[in-house]
Amino acid sequence: MTLAFAALACLAAAGEADEDAGAAAVPDPPALYQAVMRVHLDLEMLRWVFGDPRVAAVPWEVSAVAPRHLLRQAHAMYRKAHQLAEEIAGTKILPLPQGTWRRAAPRPVPRDRALQLADVLQVVVDAQHHIRAAITLQNIKMAGAPPPERDTAKTAGDVLVQIVQANRQLNILLHREVSTRELHNVVRAAVGRAGDLLGGHYPPLPARLAGQRPDDVYRSLVRCLGLLQPASSQRQIRPLGLDLDRELARQDVSYADVYHLATTLLSDLEYMTVRLESEATTPPRGEYPEPRFVFPSHVQQIASVLEQQLRVLAEPESS
Repeated sequence: MTLAFAALACLAAAGEADEDAGAAAVPDPPALYQAVMRVHLDLEMLRWVFGDPRVAAVPWEVSAVAPRHLLRQAHAMYRKAHQLAEEIAGTKILPLPQGTWRRAAPRPVPRDRALQLADVLQVVVDAQHHIRAAITLQNIKMAGAPPPERDTAKTAGDVLVQIVQANRQLNILLHREVSTRELHNVVRAAVGRAGDLLGGHYPPLPARLAGQRPDDVYRSLVRCLGLLQPASSQRQIRPLGLDLDRELARQDVSYADVYHLATTLLSDLEYMTVRLESEATTPPRGEYPEPRFVFPSHVQQIASVLEQQLRVLAEPESS
């Protein structure tokens, strides 16, 4: 199991059974928003030195967020920050503060309690320590930029938006584009979890349409999220409140954008299987083969399967 899928499984399985009930007791979002914006300031220093462009992708607009959504993206930020610092360090030892989390995988998800914003904050701080280590190794002098002020109006949705933007900027600094194979693997895993929720319902793979692009795949996954929202609500699970109409109209979609949305869908489906104690099922042998070379049309093809499954899951009688 890869690190990415191990993290997804942990997010679903770990101590989240009462996440929604315990969310009200966690610290408020403004402090977490401040921490994420500090990461943005540090990334801007590295971006300026490297000569890379600023992220140009339009931010998400989010109205409802659960702690698991924040932790999923914070984990991605940590892994990218760790990779960036390690690549810059080469054979040198990273100048990390004592007690800093140093492993390639982020801190494990708590298994004995509900997730809290404090858990997300710790991962964000871990990521910033690695970014600061990269800054130190580049001999960048920390200018006296004032820290972001605390804004009591900031919500958990604002936090998620800025974590996703930081992940997009880290992709630019890493000069890394998400591969179509990564996308296909994530969506295929989501099909597996949807199949578990539906007691083994696996629609046949539709005909592949040539000429599909990342924005076509993205729109299909946005529709999937639109179906997952009522399916989650019917089961008393808080869905991600993304502005679907706005995302459907986007024309500037990158593979990284598709990946962020696909991993969010997979994370929520993993979480639902645990909350609902769904039994593991297996797709029919050979039904969803992994292509030798993956085109966007292959990703769209498997995303169409997921969309069919979620249409069934969203029906009131299926709850």
